Amino acid sequence: MDNTQTLDISDDLIESAEAYLARLPKTPEEVIEHWARIGQVVAGQLTEIEAMNLLLRNCEISLAPKVDRSNT
Repeated sequence: MDNTQTLDISDDLIESAEAYLARLPKTPEEVIEHWARIGQVVAGQLTEIEAMNLLLRNCEISLAPKVDRSNT
């Protein structure tokens, strides 16, 4: 059973993946899958307005570790 699909991807995204690939030992397909997984995680943490601002590059991104509140 074949679990693959064909996607139309913009030339800009392919070029970005190839530039990223030049720094890492991965295929363009692996790079794009990696970006998609990160996007999926990030999208689950953002409101629609935050996601729109992120896509428009109207914000800065920072990370903070999760706080374990189970012992409080």
